[in-house]
Parts: sequence; C-alpha cells; structure tokens
Amino acid sequence: MSNIFRLRLSLDFLAICLVIACLAYWWLDNLSHELFGTALFTLVILHNVFNRRWYGTASKGRRDAARIFNILTVICLAMAMLIMLVTSLLISRDVFHFMSLDGAFAIREIHMFAGYWLLLIIAVHLGTRWTVVMNVFRGTLGLQGRSLFRTALARGLAFAIAGWGVQSSFQMAFGSKLMLTYTLDMWDFAESTSGFFLNYASIVGLYASITHYGLIGVRSRRLAREGELSSLRPAIVEGSKISQRQ
Repeated sequence: MSNIFRLRLSLDFLAICLVIACLAYWWLDNLSHELFGTALFTLVILHNVFNRRWYGTASKGRRDAARIFNILTVICLAMAMLIMLVTSLLISRDVFHFMSLDGAFAIREIHMFAGYWLLLIIAVHLGTRWTVVMNVFRGTLGLQGRSLFRTALARGLAFAIAGWGVQSSFQMAFGSKLMLTYTLDMWDFAESTSGFFLNYASIVGLYASITHYGLIGVRSRRLAREGELSSLRPAIVEGSKISQRQ
C-alpha cells in the first residue's frame, strides 16, 4: 500500500473522530463546534476527490446484494452530509453567521438528530470497507500471509468492541436519539470526557462489525449457491442432450 493511500485512510478516521467531537457540543464552545464541523466537511470534500473514480465504476460490474447495499449506503451518506451542511449554515452563529436564520429552532433539531444518523451511516460505510482497512493495517505492520492466531485475536477484539458498543448504545440512549425522541440524559464531561468518546467509538465499532460480518455472510451464501449451480450444470446439460436425442 502506498503512503498516499495510508494518508487517505488516516484522514477518513480523523473525519470519524471529528463527527464524535461535534456530538460533544456541551463539551465545546459554539465556535469550536463550528470549526470542527468546517474541518469535517473539508475532509469529506477531500474524501470524494480521492475516491472520484468510484462514481464512474459504481454503475458497472455485477449488481449483487453486497454491491447494491454499498451503493445505497453511499447515497444515504451523501444525503446525511447534505442535510448537515445546509442546516449548519442556517444555524451558524460564528463562522457563517451571515447565512444564518433567526429563531431557527426546528432547523437546530434537524441538525442535531441528523448528526446521530450520520454517525450510524459512517459506521456502516466503514463496515463495507473493513477488509481494505485491515489490509492496510497488515501492510503497515509488515504482516505476511494468514495466521489463525491473528484471525482469532481480531475476531475476539471485534466481538469485545461490539459488546461494549451494545452497552454504550443503551448508556448513551443512541436508539432514542436515532428515533428523534427527546432524552433527559446529559453526559457529565466534568466527570469523564474520555468515556464519551470511547462510548461513541465503540458504537461505531458495533455497527461496522455488524455490517462487515453481515456482508461476509451474504457473500458466503452467494458463493455456496453458485457452487451448487455449477455442480448441477453438467447434469442439466447432459439431460438436455438426452431429451434432444429422444
């Protein structure tokens, strides 16, 4: 893997960190929140520039379930980012205050709720790319070939993070926030700032793991079905020849 590709991947993970940081609004002052958001959209633009070739190939190739799911995820991600961009401009108080609207309470609510959905969609998108991430990780560490120990260790770590993510989802009331339900929970940043970030990071890991292993299951079933059809094809051809002779 080239250093440029590693840099691109590092910027993508930085974008995820910025999304979580933006969710910690009550930990930041408004100016810092808007600066983080501006940096996030800058990274999104760079991400699309780096991956511009994907848009030309998205409509080509085999349209299996995994590929269709990937395309839908990218579409949902683009829609979420567009909503975040428009609403952030309309409620800005510092960086883009000249574009803001007065008394835009409903827009603030949409912006807040869309932020949680954005985190979820990013986690799913990360899950669709997790094989690439792991290949870069192995290449960076110089790990060659396959290892049962490394595989077991990686899966055990993924299971642990996913379990932590389930617990964090309840602790952070993540499901309620996705359903646009008001919650009375307020994270005490004076008590633990790192806990906020680690909890949301584990939630990202949870949904990325679900997506990754779910797609592996879909591909395995497809390959098994294709294998069954391949084994049946000679018998079908032979049967067709016999019918023609008769």
